[in-house]
Amino acid sequence: MIGKIDPKNIFHTNPEIRSPFQSQENGVDFHSLLKGKVQEFQPLERMVIEVLSRAIESLLAENDSTKGELFLAPSLFFPLKEIPHTPIQEAPLPIEPPLAASENLQGKRDFDQIIEQAGQKYGVEPSLIKAIIEAESSGNPGAVSPAGAQGLMQLMPKTAAELGVYDPFDPAQNIIGGTRYLRQLLDRYQGDRKLALAAYNWGMGNVENRLQSMPRETRNYIVKVENYYRNYSTA
Repeated sequence: MIGKIDPKNIFHTNPEIRSPFQSQENGVDFHSLLKGKVQEFQPLERMVIEVLSRAIESLLAENDSTKGELFLAPSLFFPLKEIPHTPIQEAPLPIEPPLAASENLQGKRDFDQIIEQAGQKYGVEPSLIKAIIEAESSGNPGAVSPAGAQGLMQLMPKTAAELGVYDPFDPAQNIIGGTRYLRQLLDRYQGDRKLALAAYNWGMGNVENRLQSMPRETRNYIVKVENYYRNYSTA
């Protein structure tokens, strides 16, 4: 281990200046040996040594002995104690919540604003719109019936086109179009909700021409929507 050393003394030419590598015990003058080796180097190599010497001198000047002694090794200085490596702790990426599975319309808040807007625009209770959506598609925007009805309110392609719905699977277009159609049915039957629901499910022609032959499917549909309507109204 060697304390602070003036690197310029290593390569001095004044014999009165004692080299730090000169040993009094065995008479070996490492300075002379080192100087002889340096003379064999090319000019560029000697310039590199000089630059390193100045860098070492600057390094030693900046470090007090209280900061820890240094080992002197060929061309390099090493701290006596290694600085422990502390890995950088990266902040964990936020965990996105999984998408919810299919749920009933009461939990589908994404549609609430659309339903409210459609209800205000056409004067239809939002609870009734929600009840029809629940009965028709269980709140699935991509639902398609065996007969070809599409979307949340299960609009037939021809009816959707007449209502200005160009994308029946778009929730906003489907709900607004379906609510507009429901408003037309309520007006047609003087506000009779059951007749409007029957026409929504069975068709206006059937309701007006053979009401007494209403199929069980349509009767059950009316009961189902009415139950949903009461539940949403009291929620």
